Amino acid sequence: MTILTYNEQLKPLFTYFLWDILYTLDGQKDFVGSEGFDNTQIAKCLNADTWFSEDNPYDSTKAREYIKQHAENWFAQNDFNNVWENSIPAILRDNVAEWVKLFHFNEVEKRLLTFCVLLHSQNILARFTAQLDDLDDSEAYHALSVLLRLPESEIIAAFYYKSKLTTIGLLKLDSSNTYMLRNKIDILSNKFAELMMKERMSPVDMLKAHIQAAPSTQLTPQNFAHLGVLNEAALQHVKHAFATQQKGCNILLHGAAGVGKTEFTRVLSQAAGVELFEISWEDEDGEPADRDDRLNALRMAQSILAGQNVMLMFDEVEDVFDRSQRNYTLNKAWLNRHLENNPVPTVWICNHVHMIDPSVIRRFDMVIEMKAPPTSVRAEMIRGYTHTFYNESQIQGLAEHDTLVPAILKQAHKVTQNMPNWQPEQQGELFRTLLKNTLHAQGNFQPLQSQSKLPEIYNIEWVNSKQDLNAIAQGVAKAGRGTICLYGAAGTGKSAYAAWLAKQADKRLIYKRSSDLLDKYVGETEQRIAAAFEEAQAEDAVLVFDEVDSFLQDRRGARQSWEVSHVNEMLTQMESYTGIFIASTNLMHNLDQAALRRFDFKIEFGYLRGEQAWALFCAYAEKMNLSVSGSLKSEIVRLKNVTAGDFAVLIKQARIMHFANSEAMLKALQAECAMKEGAKGTMGFF
Repeated sequence: MTILTYNEQLKPLFTYFLWDILYTLDGQKDFVGSEGFDNTQIAKCLNADTWFSEDNPYDSTKAREYIKQHAENWFAQNDFNNVWENSIPAILRDNVAEWVKLFHFNEVEKRLLTFCVLLHSQNILARFTAQLDDLDDSEAYHALSVLLRLPESEIIAAFYYKSKLTTIGLLKLDSSNTYMLRNKIDILSNKFAELMMKERMSPVDMLKAHIQAAPSTQLTPQNFAHLGVLNEAALQHVKHAFATQQKGCNILLHGAAGVGKTEFTRVLSQAAGVELFEISWEDEDGEPADRDDRLNALRMAQSILAGQNVMLMFDEVEDVFDRSQRNYTLNKAWLNRHLENNPVPTVWICNHVHMIDPSVIRRFDMVIEMKAPPTSVRAEMIRGYTHTFYNESQIQGLAEHDTLVPAILKQAHKVTQNMPNWQPEQQGELFRTLLKNTLHAQGNFQPLQSQSKLPEIYNIEWVNSKQDLNAIAQGVAKAGRGTICLYGAAGTGKSAYAAWLAKQADKRLIYKRSSDLLDKYVGETEQRIAAAFEEAQAEDAVLVFDEVDSFLQDRRGARQSWEVSHVNEMLTQMESYTGIFIASTNLMHNLDQAALRRFDFKIEFGYLRGEQAWALFCAYAEKMNLSVSGSLKSEIVRLKNVTAGDFAVLIKQARIMHFANSEAMLKALQAECAMKEGAKGTMGFF
């Protein structure tokens, strides 16, 4: 059993409080039981355990009379103001004086702040006030008025939402429900109460215990050039806010974890020439900080740092803006006022912007979606981390993966650089493994080894199409825009032509399979489609959708609403896209008719003509150092369903089991053709 003890200096004041609680506020109704005192520890504090004996047995009526007598005697013999002045510890008195000096608190606010620090730091006082049971707002105001000998109206005024104590974030009455007094009054934090009792601290020092200075960054605004006009606009807006002491400067950054929201904020503060402080989302024990504590720290920071060259960063804001939280309506009202009047420019950061009420979002000066940097930026980052063990081809291959956000790359580099004595091959393997494992843990199993869509052996003359592919490519490249639908059997060279066209246009190729875009959750596919078009537009790249029939199916045969929405999103994006877009499909007859009308060119890729197949056979045989006899030409020309993709398969086979001669290579090609649908009976020599 815990023994209730307290500082001897506080004993007279706490005794005063206890008599008020039991007698004046009638807390005795629970304390005085039918068989004895309900709380023996409190009874000992009052020496009430000596009131009854065998000669004077316990009686509840007598107990109440004794409480009245002793309370009235105490009040008659002790002046509350004198007890208050002599009981408050010097450290607490000095600390409160610092807050009074800075914010010009009146006597009511001063006494109320002192009492609440005691209430939240001294468990014995909390135990005493618990005798009052749960209190509503009016009962709490009345109890404080009695305990502190202050007018109730002034207590109410001190807790008004526009009052100094509340605006600064030091105190707030929780009006959501009835609670015991300690839980009814929210204080800045438990840490605040403890520090106020333990050591002399100025308000600025106290603030630093609740927020932390942000570390510097080596990045510059140029590293965020992919944000376009918003990059420079954010900096100029912040500079203007400081130059004019403008209130209500708030920027909301949102996007997936690791895309650089925090780093951008640090860059912004450094470029503006101001110091950045973060409202910590961890408490002193490393646990997630309480939402109310963080909001109180924000209030205090805004009050203390007003007018100084300081920016604030409030990270992980989802818990503050979550509409399902307790007291959301009250917090929303305060936040709306805060976003309009906060004196210290603030950057707010979240991963899930949909959790924020739209009426709150519109109050931010700027809303910036932070996405994974474009390929060129990722390549530059990867190059800086890996240039000692990766070649340019490997760097570009990794850069193609938009899932490799800056935070993941930075963490992999952090580990890899600790292995300076490793061979480059080992460092490269470690770096890639770290990336892969992180992505896998996040549920992303896309291979890291990106391969070029353009084969090593390629000639536009080896593509079987009725249209002039070279002229179309040159025209689209010159115009810088165009929509093309490539259709035909698998392996006929559709993806390779798209890569070749991108090379002719001197543009990056963004290649998306249906698996990259389709998602099982409603609305996610549409978002991925839109994001792909947006990325391509931002990078002036050639955008390629493979297997486009997966989300451009004819709406007349749709069975699910999402099938229609996929098509509608595609049509919307195609209409507004001003770059080069190429779609490929093996199932042309499945495409929506409205979608087909939006393609400038619809190009069919057919099986290789005899001469094309022969030329390609010779080119691949030469690559594999095989001599070719002219007698094989007639057999190759007889094949009616040869594709360029068949030769890619032969190359893979040769890596495992080298062909002895060109005849063996021919047999392998014939076998590939025989496996295709509809090929039965076309090659009687088998």
